[in-house]
Amino acid sequence: QARTVDYYDISFTGSELARVVVYGDGDTDLDLYIYDESGNLIAKDDDRSDRCIVQWTPKWTGKFRVNVANRGNVANQYAIATN
Repeated sequence: QARTVDYYDISFTGSELARVVVYGDGDTDLDLYIYDESGNLIAKDDDRSDRCIVQWTPKWTGKFRVNVANRGNVANQYAIATN
């Protein structure tokens, strides 16, 4: 939906490269933010497109909060993928 944030809790393995990719339909700007279980921002892609890629190497195995924010005034259908 327009001007909303979708949340996903996804587990990643410590010491292994983690990657999250978002591809939107082109209608609005999407931003991608990754937070650890303590709420610390780990990685982000907040440019002005709806194609987002972040990668990092977690220090521990656990759940991470993945936020996809739609900055536009209309809905944007997107696909999200992780490794």
